[in-house]
Amino acid sequence: MDFHLEQFGEKRTLPKGVGNQITFTRYSNFAASTTALTEGTVPNGETLQSVQINVTPVQYGNYVTLSDQLLTEAIDPVIKSAIDVLGYQAALSLDTIIQTGLHGTITSQFAGSATTEAGTSAVITAAEIRRAVFKLKRTGVRELTGGYAGCFHPASAFDIMSDTAVGGWLDVNKYTVTGPTYNGEIGKIYGCRIVESQNIQTGTGASSAVTYRNWVFGKQCYGLVDLAGHNLKMIAKQLGTSGAFDPLDQLSTVGYKFSFVLALLDALRGIEVIGCTSAS
Repeated sequence: MDFHLEQFGEKRTLPKGVGNQITFTRYSNFAASTTALTEGTVPNGETLQSVQINVTPVQYGNYVTLSDQLLTEAIDPVIKSAIDVLGYQAALSLDTIIQTGLHGTITSQFAGSATTEAGTSAVITAAEIRRAVFKLKRTGVRELTGGYAGCFHPASAFDIMSDTAVGGWLDVNKYTVTGPTYNGEIGKIYGCRIVESQNIQTGTGASSAVTYRNWVFGKQCYGLVDLAGHNLKMIAKQLGTSGAFDPLDQLSTVGYKFSFVLALLDALRGIEVIGCTSAS
């Protein structure tokens, strides 16, 4: 399972020696400038309009305890396996924190003509992507690299890829313009690059149908703490390093910790696309 929402956020590093807050700045677009310049006259210029969002990161983490007997008798490399499992949990936790923070806070779009998730019964088709892209363009939301970015469950991607219209679905292997792709990118449609992720939250629609809470993002929808560098740490404590807490040197631990916070920068710069699926 891959987790991809982290790559669409505006990233800031943790400050050192200046407190524990992180500041994100969201800038407003300028209106069109239609007045011709006058020779020899310096124009008034513009003043940047911005909103600052201050957030305070908190720590997350977990660990497992390994006994000396397990380390001695296990056939598999236990510590390496523990690191793999905990690394997976750390990535899953980060992705889920982002989803939980965004759900219900950015613009909601329900498939078909529904106005609530509970009343949703339609599947997410290419038309829903066009509608989401239109909403972002209508409010002047700038694109991310190479278009807007969508993160969709495989069940919803199944329906989107069924679009056979000219100019519709384009598989990533058929791109004619080379360049970097997102992690998990499978194709693009109507100006939206589609990334597939199994870790998409679900809900309940009409007649108890399962709904999928997918995402389409523009630039500066949300911000988050950059996990690069020393922010995400894997920590291994060997046998005999716990002093009086482990008097017989029987226990070792493997764990991780990271500091993180999600900052909603502009609810209008992202769309939560909620709908059912025809996949079975």
